[in-house]
Amino acid sequence: MLCLVFLFSFWLVLIKGDNHLYNNGPFGKYHSLKNLPNPYGCNRTLGNVISSISLSSININKLYVSSTFYVSNQEIIVQWNTTLISCKDDFIGIYSSEISFTDICSYFDYEFVQINQTNMSWQMINLRRPLEFRYYSRENNCSSNYTLIAKSSIVQPMNYNAPEQIHLAYSDRIDQMFISFVTNSTAFVPQCQYGFDSSSLQWIATGTTITYKASDMCEEPGNITGPQTFIDPGYMHTILLEDLRPSTTYFYRVGSDLYGWSSICSFTNRPVDKNNEVNLIAFGDMGVAPIQLGAKSTMDRVQARIISDNITCVLHIGDISYARGTGALWDAFMTQIDPIATHTPYMVGIGNHEYDHVSGGEKDPSGAPGPGGFRPSWGNYAYDSGGECAVPLVNRFHSPSNGNGLFWYSFNVGPIHIVYYSTEHDFLPSSPQYIWLEQDLRSVNRSLTPWLIVGSHRPMYTSITRDLSKITEMLQFSLEPMFYKYHVDINLFAHVHSYERSCPMYQQQCVNDGIIHVLIGMAGHSLDFDTYTGAKWSLYHDQQFGYTQIFANQTYLYFTYRHNVDDALGDEFQLRK
Repeated sequence: MLCLVFLFSFWLVLIKGDNHLYNNGPFGKYHSLKNLPNPYGCNRTLGNVISSISLSSININKLYVSSTFYVSNQEIIVQWNTTLISCKDDFIGIYSSEISFTDICSYFDYEFVQINQTNMSWQMINLRRPLEFRYYSRENNCSSNYTLIAKSSIVQPMNYNAPEQIHLAYSDRIDQMFISFVTNSTAFVPQCQYGFDSSSLQWIATGTTITYKASDMCEEPGNITGPQTFIDPGYMHTILLEDLRPSTTYFYRVGSDLYGWSSICSFTNRPVDKNNEVNLIAFGDMGVAPIQLGAKSTMDRVQARIISDNITCVLHIGDISYARGTGALWDAFMTQIDPIATHTPYMVGIGNHEYDHVSGGEKDPSGAPGPGGFRPSWGNYAYDSGGECAVPLVNRFHSPSNGNGLFWYSFNVGPIHIVYYSTEHDFLPSSPQYIWLEQDLRSVNRSLTPWLIVGSHRPMYTSITRDLSKITEMLQFSLEPMFYKYHVDINLFAHVHSYERSCPMYQQQCVNDGIIHVLIGMAGHSLDFDTYTGAKWSLYHDQQFGYTQIFANQTYLYFTYRHNVDDALGDEFQLRK
């Protein structure tokens, strides 16, 4: 069909997912700020739309699809022919089918059409709703408003209620394991079938279902409904397995007879004895690929380590998805970690981009007092969560209940006692968190768990020259004496997007019985290329994407940091008891 600007022959082709395709943001599109950040007139930060769009001056072509169904992580290829060069800001977007054709800025994701480009790939995630692709071009030699050139038929999930976003987490006891997943329905009782053999899932456990709404969020944009803000997250189902044997492998699947089952996965329960060896992965500040440039390579490396090194659990200490009020990014992130979190408990801590808010404190799930929680004059706590105030995080993830939910808690993994604390909440002496933290550290039996590792999001120490406000100083003043008193071995933190390791130290000085502080914020978000002060306590630092691994037995701990680009060793240290 001849149109005013283009001669189109459109079709969509569905192919199997490519293991090397970047996961989406939320649909696999990287939008570089060096290029046009949005289609003409679509400033997503301000929420502007183009109010005048002509639909009568041009025919709308039909986009033919080879299949109208997909599964998560499946790639869709959009192809077309054109006889003329397109405008530089022509784009194809993916929309809910309910969105008006004139509301061009209400896409979930988009990609600009390049000169001479004739195809485009999209990596799909299950958003539990019908979608369609739309092609928009600007009229009058690229100087006027957008016109809808073509659209596809409805593209939808193969199964709206497929059990997806499966992930594991530790509970209170060694013999327990949380298994969580998402569907679009509450019309069934969530189940887990499990056993010692993949061919004989002999036991069944049932669980509970929750969800959350836009009105549960603390402030904008998280409490505004729209494709780039809050979307219905579906239903989160959680099952607690009990009476599990330590250091034992279980096979399982989740779902129901009504809507179908997941594929069979496996996990190995954590050991109970200090004589057992454990292998942990730790990092912070990852986010969704390709929006966060290092996330894909981190996931690839970690997944390979899980297979080769029998990883016991993953520690992600804050800045989890960087959704910041964009609900579809939570779906993208949970889909991204699925290959890891279905096999290894994924233990998260709170970061500023999950929690920080200024108003709506009555909805804060942490129970912090005040409209914005902990906001001392010397801190730089802001609007960093996009209004979420940790509501998506606490509904999607789980932890032991010995502290304050996901905000602070502790657990044992073989010979290691791990404590997560929150730098987004009051940590000053006499605060509830401070009192809990000291009680937890005091109660650790070092004859049973000889290693003690603590973790939070913001750094207690870094030698970068950039001012991080007085939070680092207040952490040193408030918590470092306690950590030294109870002989903490390692303090992990992130927030700054790079890697740095200290000597064993106390109060800025290297000492034999000190704490090793390790900055591990290099897992995905754009790196921080700071300059450094040259502090004597800083033994190593670099600015590359990577991950860390902690191997420990009763008497020996080996910490490694590897670069994603080649998996080469960047830094290492050893401790002995």
